[in-house]
Amino acid sequence: MATPWRRDTYVPGGGAGQIALVALSRVKLPDPLPVSRARHGMPDDGDGPTSVALVARDRAEDPRWFADHVVGPFTALIASDLDADAAATALAADHAYVIEAQLDDPDDLGHLQAAWALAKCVCEEGASIVIDVYAARAHLGTDVAALVPDRAFDLMREVTLFFDEQPDGTLAAWSLGLRKFGRPDLVLLDVSPDAATEAALLLRDIAATLAAGERIEPGDEVTAPGREPRVAELFAPAMSAVVAVDGAAIVLR
Repeated sequence: MATPWRRDTYVPGGGAGQIALVALSRVKLPDPLPVSRARHGMPDDGDGPTSVALVARDRAEDPRWFADHVVGPFTALIASDLDADAAATALAADHAYVIEAQLDDPDDLGHLQAAWALAKCVCEEGASIVIDVYAARAHLGTDVAALVPDRAFDLMREVTLFFDEQPDGTLAAWSLGLRKFGRPDLVLLDVSPDAATEAALLLRDIAATLAAGERIEPGDEVTAPGREPRVAELFAPAMSAVVAVDGAAIVLR
């Protein structure tokens, strides 16, 4: 059985930890699903297992709604992250399995493990594509089915880093997926193209502290080993038109 992933520097007072996965399948999966704590990595303690829910959506119930609201929004993402064949497979799916978990101010990450345990089970039963909604990432079902049940926590499986060019030629960089930990996503602005790697490492390192339980509030001084301190501000869309965050975010100045 899997032990809940710990948050060794947990500070209370954060937001809700949320994860949403959409698994697409050509075949209808068994109900109930044969979920196993040992085989699929469902945590054996904490609130994670009771926080997760699965809802099945079938194309036959409303073909237009299914195409417009289940498959269509993720087609470009699947093609970009995987390939055109995977996107075609997604478009041909007849069934979607929506896996969601939410815990208020979680002091461990069992809700993430529980969601991925269900996704692993669903993929073993035939789902071919999994979309991690809040991290804006697509996975092949075979890769999710192959997840090791008692694996260690891997930050960069849960969080995605994005870069885009701003009108003045500098880059904006941001994270997606930190809402899984009840924390705001992170933004860097006015990044020199030559400093893109350093910006990615900075975002990764600070994201790791948030996943481990630290909190950042506007006005805080944020430090990372070997780097100059930065001041946290609440991000506003007017600061950069290219940054695509969903929900609260912190820009590090």
